[in-house]
Parts: sequence; structure tokens; C-alpha cells
Amino acid sequence: MKKLALLMVLGFISFVLVVGMAPSTAVYAGPIELNWAGFVPNTSPPASGVQQLFIDKVNERAKGELVIKYRGGPETFPPHDLGKAAQKGVVDIGVAPVGFYEPIAPGIGGAQLTQLTLEEERKPGGGYDYLNDLHKAGGLFYLGRGTFSKEDYFYLWLNKKVDKPEDFQKIRIGTGTGSRAAVIGWGAVAVSVGMGEYFQAMERGVVDGLAGVPLTTYVSMGIHEVTKYCVDHPYWQSTVAVFMNLDSWNKLPKNLKELIMECQIQAEKDFIALDAKDRAVARKKAETAGVEFYKLAPDIAKWFLDTAYNATWDYQMKRFPKETPRLRELLSK
Repeated sequence: MKKLALLMVLGFISFVLVVGMAPSTAVYAGPIELNWAGFVPNTSPPASGVQQLFIDKVNERAKGELVIKYRGGPETFPPHDLGKAAQKGVVDIGVAPVGFYEPIAPGIGGAQLTQLTLEEERKPGGGYDYLNDLHKAGGLFYLGRGTFSKEDYFYLWLNKKVDKPEDFQKIRIGTGTGSRAAVIGWGAVAVSVGMGEYFQAMERGVVDGLAGVPLTTYVSMGIHEVTKYCVDHPYWQSTVAVFMNLDSWNKLPKNLKELIMECQIQAEKDFIALDAKDRAVARKKAETAGVEFYKLAPDIAKWFLDTAYNATWDYQMKRFPKETPRLRELLSK
């Protein structure tokens, strides 16, 4: 009897040791509930587009097996903390410009400089795969673009008109991190301005212009009411990304991973039509408010756009010399 008891004890100990050494394979049990948060309220573009074209579609197709709920916007998470919140699992899915969380996923800021179509970007071994590798290194999973445009995305808004390169040397342009290198490349004085300060900075003349703000966002924030001009040569693509806590992604069953990616890829295509519609409405509002959209001379326009790209790639190279060359190769024509 004692011998049998001893064998049972030894067997139990062996079982515990084997289980303890095995890698974790924990998965969700029962209906899965995830949450998401955005850098702007979910009633404002582009968060409203993500809700409508991605989140709602996933919830509809999952039929109760998976439910993604809205956790909050900037009133819940400071926009620049969203990447860290997703990395730590405080929120499962985040929607924010890549520049906001680049410190935990070095090099991803180059995503805004893509010259590819959505289909080209997602070719095996291409830009999407490399961006995802960079996200994974920071404990995140890159689902894809949070919006996309048929035309380029960002505009330069002004209260002092510029027509040639030397004009830029006479003005101060407010910008976040994303467009700072471009502003300096144009020869203007770059002034750091947060999103919440855009309106007052233009209204009070703290800056002569703002760079790196898309048309729809600019109008939704009402800044067009205190703006005179817009250089009608948009540059770059949207920096907004949809990303997920890596552990939350890994725990999902295969069928839900496939469903989420199918919805994300379709949403990226649908973003183009939504952006065109929203952009037309916003442009009309801006023009009605008195904003003059104007073109630069062809040679000046080329200089303006080339500088925006080249100066920013150079800036990325200085900050992230390991990741930037490969990303530039994958995202350029």
C-alpha cells in the first residue's frame, strides 16, 4: 500500500512539473469580449469610420462568438498613451496615428510615406508584413490602416499665403511630430502644437499655419473658421493605424483571426469611398467659410511634395537607421 501511495505521489509531482514547464496555451473560453479605444471621439473621423466599417462588421459577422465594445476616446486615454495601453493589455484594440506610439514600435512612422496601393502594400513579404514585424517587437499586432485615401491625405493650412520656397522662411508653422521634418525642410520655423491647441494657435496668430492635418479632421475641429488659405497639394497617406495587444491576438481562435483580418482588409478599401465623401463635404464647408484652396506653380509644387517625402525619410533614417532603409524600400514605387 505504501509503495502504491508513493508511486501515486511521484506521478502527481511529475505531472505538475510537466505542466509547469509547458508553454502557456491559454485561450478565450466562451463568448469573447474585446474592447477598443481611439485617439479621437468615435463620432469624429477617422474613429467613426473604424467603428462603422470595421468594428460593426466584425460584431455582425461574429454572431455573438466575438463582441468588440467601445472603451473610450481621448477622454479615457491620452492619445499618445494608446499604444502603451494596448501593449499592456489595458485595452485590446487601439486606433491612433503611428507617430503616437512609435517609441514602442521603432520605425513605424514611415508608414505615412507609402506610395503603394493597399493591395501592393499587403503582398506577402511586403510593407504590411514588415510593419507587423515592427509592431510585434513592441508587443502589438498590426491589423492595418485606420483610414485610407484615393488622394494624398495631409494639407498645409495658412493665414499667410506662400507661393515660392523663400516665402516659407518668413512663417511659423505649427505641427506635431509627423510633419515636423517636412516643415523644416520647407524652410519654415516649426512650432510644436498639440491637437487640442490647433484652433487657438491659428486664431491668436501664435502660428501662421498648421501642417499635417487632414481636411476632414481640420473641419470637424472647426479650425477652418479661423483659416484663410489651404495649399491644394496634399501629401502622404494617413498615419492612423488599427493595432491590437499581441497576447489578445494570439489567444484568438483561428476562425476569428481570419474573420477580423477579412473585415480589416475590406474596411481599408471602404475607407477610400468614405474618405472621398467626407472630404467633399468638408471642403465645401471650408470654402463656404472663406478658405481659399490654391495651387502652386508646377515646379514649386514638385519641390513642395518632394521635400515633404525626402526630408521625412531622412529624419526617419537618423532616428531609426536599422528599420528605415527596409521600410523605405518596401513602401516606395
